Amino acid sequence: MNQSGAGSYQEHHFRRVIRGDMESACRALSDALEEFNYIVLSEQPIQARRSAQKNLMSANVLEYDMRLTIALKSISPASTVATFNYEVPYLFTRGEKLAMEREAEAIIALATAPLIHAACPACGMENTSAVRFCRACGTPMSRNRLPAEIEVMRLTAGLSNAEVGVTTGVVILLLTLLVTLPMILLGGEKATKIGWVLFAIGSVLSFLTLIYNMRGLHVLLNPAAAQQEEQPDLRAVSMPERESLQPPPASITESTTELIEPVSVRDTSDMD
Repeated sequence: MNQSGAGSYQEHHFRRVIRGDMESACRALSDALEEFNYIVLSEQPIQARRSAQKNLMSANVLEYDMRLTIALKSISPASTVATFNYEVPYLFTRGEKLAMEREAEAIIALATAPLIHAACPACGMENTSAVRFCRACGTPMSRNRLPAEIEVMRLTAGLSNAEVGVTTGVVILLLTLLVTLPMILLGGEKATKIGWVLFAIGSVLSFLTLIYNMRGLHVLLNPAAAQQEEQPDLRAVSMPERESLQPPPASITESTTELIEPVSVRDTSDMD
């Protein structure tokens, strides 16, 4: 991990091998990055940017303001090594670095996954497996299965965020005890009262932080149950109201990665 010169961004870099020549890998990665909400600024090397999705208190590392550079190097006519260099404002744990690596593997899986031969669901035109969108009307073409790398990325990012949150709650509690116990046990009457007030405030903050992150961990590990809890009962709702209650379209990384074959990605050691 290094400090980037501009804006004190912290860096994490690693390498992965992609099948295919360098030119096709560059084109496929650029397309896949856009489906992960990145804006591709340039190629050779690929430089992309993604704005922060949430505030720092509730975001996981993949929702921070993100800069990504991917340098490609051909190692054979059929394979290319890609060096991913992530830059983010903060890196708290090793789990956050792992979340970036899982995202890179999900990007590669999306970039190299084959598309099925199918007719466009909107206009009916036959499209080959070489296209992601209908050549006639631009409708996204269906894929065959969600890649396993997408789910691994989601879980890793959520777990790293929960780790940071739980650690924060424990630290708040320990600091509260460290500051208030001497005041309560050894101080005078006034210091004891202040100590109890600070102890109550710190305990509540610690408790709320732990509850919030445990709830987030529950939702992460039980996404289906969480969706059922939030889904209204449509049986007692009229048809116009049902249409207004339909959930909004999923995020880019969820809605455009339906039905992809998993793609194996292997690590490479540093080749410096």
